Amino acid sequence: MTVLRLFFYAIWRLLWVVGLLLKWGCKYTFRGVRWLLRPRPITHGSARWARLGDLTQGDALGGEKGVIVGKAWGHFIRFKRDGAVMVTAPMGKGKGVGIVIPNLLDHKGSMLVTDPKGENYAVTQRYRSSLGPVYRLDAIHPDHSHSFNPLDMIRVGTLHEADDAAQIANFLVINENRDGHWDTSARLVMTALIRHVLHSQPPELRTLSMCRELIAGGDERVRLLLTQMAESNVPSVAEEGRVRLAGLEFEETTSVIGNTAKALAFWSKDRIGGRLSSASDFSMMDLNREGMTVYVMVPDDQIEVYGPFLRMMTGCALAALMRGKALPRPEYKPMLMIDECKALGRLDALAKGMGMLREYAHVVHIWQDHGQLNELYGENGAQTFIAASGAQVTFGISDTKTAKQLAEDVGRTTVYSRSHGFSEGNLDLVQAQLQNGVSETGRYLKDAAEMRRINPNQCVITLQDQVGAPILANKVKYYEEWCWRGRYDEWRSQATILNFPSPRPRSDADDMPSVA
Repeated sequence: MTVLRLFFYAIWRLLWVVGLLLKWGCKYTFRGVRWLLRPRPITHGSARWARLGDLTQGDALGGEKGVIVGKAWGHFIRFKRDGAVMVTAPMGKGKGVGIVIPNLLDHKGSMLVTDPKGENYAVTQRYRSSLGPVYRLDAIHPDHSHSFNPLDMIRVGTLHEADDAAQIANFLVINENRDGHWDTSARLVMTALIRHVLHSQPPELRTLSMCRELIAGGDERVRLLLTQMAESNVPSVAEEGRVRLAGLEFEETTSVIGNTAKALAFWSKDRIGGRLSSASDFSMMDLNREGMTVYVMVPDDQIEVYGPFLRMMTGCALAALMRGKALPRPEYKPMLMIDECKALGRLDALAKGMGMLREYAHVVHIWQDHGQLNELYGENGAQTFIAASGAQVTFGISDTKTAKQLAEDVGRTTVYSRSHGFSEGNLDLVQAQLQNGVSETGRYLKDAAEMRRINPNQCVITLQDQVGAPILANKVKYYEEWCWRGRYDEWRSQATILNFPSPRPRSDADDMPSVA
């Protein structure tokens, strides 16, 4: 009888424990569900990181089209809307590995990429050549380079000629004075000089090197040049020639002539700029067709020296894409991948082109920090760049200003703040008061200090009009992606580039003859 009573007692205790567990389980499950479904506090902000549902709803994961900007949930994050892509990252933080090379291995449309060191060419040229013709404007190994003459962009003999020449002059003359008078005057002289060369020289001498040779030939040579321009059959050239010839004795005119000659110094016949612009092996207008790839390669240790070269080729590519808007659209948009934008100097065509080309091309512009952008374009101009960029990718932040700007862009969120207090009277032994409180407060989703401490393998991405919340994603590493195995080659040094076939043998015979 005792055993039976113990058995029923054990069953009762077991049922009691199970009931208690069910009671607690239901209680805390209900509390958890209620907590998950609670209205989010937004008094001080509602910023949050994007979730899988946000990326899926915005069609940001996977697909074949769009600019690769990162990786999440095992898929590439792609920017598929209109607008430019702005990348901010210091040197050596993986811009090439995570942005430039992945898009070269993925994008099937035409591309022009600025390539300090030549690494991008060495790694991707074999795959890009399977999509279409590949050209390299190689200032590192000029004897193994293609060439492109910027004056071939001018539609000679049409009503567009003067404007096209003025556009080339804008690429040549960089704003260096707060007083825009000197730069404007230099552009006017440069425009007239270019048109004079186009109408007075045989085709093989219609180059920037010839412009430099004529304008930098000494006082007598300059006087002869202005006299010839004043007698030109082109009205605007003759007008500019007469104006400058009449004021040749004044210091202002000589200063303007000097500024014009200085802007052409890089393109002298005996320099790499003159050699690589002596003729055209391709047309920039072919960027509007499928598959062409152009690498603009410069030594990374002399990138400021080759800034005029990068500026001119980038400007010509932008001009070609602007003209191509009237052509039938290719299946894949052309892409401009502009690394080290600081080296270009202030290029207004880039700022304007990003907005006007948003439906026709992908423009990816890469900076080391926001300070570079502010230095070139001023605070208002920098905001124009940022506003025209539908996507922004930032990683490897090392400066406080960029970190603060990113924290502001990501936004603030509302959090609960708990407070506890205890007080005891001085006279009464048992009098005491315990205080607890909960209040809402705001904080950055990640403040500037936290932005600087982000995992080196992560990046912060914003995709306007595609994903409403900022994305904390992983950086892409092209050599870890199975989908690209067999497409890329190994990069060891600049000597690797010489292992590829030379476009065509070049010698001193390729240089232009001079005019006595």
